[in-house]
Amino acid sequence: MVLKMEKFPSVVEDAMSSPVITVDGDTNVRDSAILMGKKGIGSIIVVDKGMPVGIVTKRDLMQRVVSTCQDPCEIRIKEIMTSPLITIEKDVGILKAMRKMREHKITQLVIIEEGKLLGVIS
Repeated sequence: MVLKMEKFPSVVEDAMSSPVITVDGDTNVRDSAILMGKKGIGSIIVVDKGMPVGIVTKRDLMQRVVSTCQDPCEIRIKEIMTSPLITIEKDVGILKAMRKMREHKITQLVIIEEGKLLGVIS
């Protein structure tokens, strides 16, 4: 008997989610959270002049805004983003990406090509 196995992606480009939802750093937290909810995503990438500069997760929203009773309309997303971004090039192997995520204790890894945002792997 021969078992068929699904092909396991060997590089991050084959496993990433794309396109990535982004917001400008001056976007307020409320609008960013609404966008995350509408798109059904757990994180959003913050960009400056089109370049990825940070990330905000649902957990960040809870810990840095909701739990501190701040007004999400008054806070810019760049004020609560995690920066610098932990990134990896698109042609890097999946196992290396997993090690990098474990090493940095992150659940989202940004995939780039020559500094440009391509996708996210989680």
